[in-house]
Amino acid sequence: MNIEYILPLMTFWHTITTQIVKYKSPEIANNAVSFIHCVLFIGHYSYEYNLNYTVHASIAFFIYDLFYIIQRIRYFDPSKRMSECNKQLPFIAHHIAGIYILYSSITVNDGENILGAYILLEKSNIMIYISYYLHKDYVDYIRLNALSEVIQLIIYTYFRIFELSFFIHKHQDYLFSYPLITQILILIVYSMGYAWSYRLLKKNIHNYYTLKGNKYNIQ
Repeated sequence: MNIEYILPLMTFWHTITTQIVKYKSPEIANNAVSFIHCVLFIGHYSYEYNLNYTVHASIAFFIYDLFYIIQRIRYFDPSKRMSECNKQLPFIAHHIAGIYILYSSITVNDGENILGAYILLEKSNIMIYISYYLHKDYVDYIRLNALSEVIQLIIYTYFRIFELSFFIHKHQDYLFSYPLITQILILIVYSMGYAWSYRLLKKNIHNYYTLKGNKYNIQ
């Protein structure tokens, strides 16, 4: 891993964030930067353009976002800090796993297969960022938000469960030749996909009964 890439790229992500914060809240800005990272990685991977540099850009993003999460927890009221820390633990674990998995993709033999799995993770995340933005800036549009979560469930479940399961099965000889820690982290990220899919399913069921019961003034 080239540290000379990482530090300037962390500055790049910080600069984008500070520019967006001028117009949006820090939460929206962070979500927007996550979306930009996702789209850029998908674009670079699709055209096989300088993937080594792109991997470093993603590692830098995860490191920068980890700092953002930790800093955000620090500014919480002490009585709420532990609760927020517990809430953010899955994201912290996800970022650490992502950093190591991306690092493995450029250091182990046949690491390009890791990127083949990683790109499915990024594709599954697209609607998460869009849905988050709609919930924050268009909170009163109940039907719109409910629709975004239906689309989010379909896209996320398709890539995280069906596509990723097929990919792991197809490339299992390569994946199980990687170091044990890499295999474990891939398994953890894979399992988190099932957990988040279940959470999305529960949210969609709740949305269905909310709309059916007409509990809100729906726009």
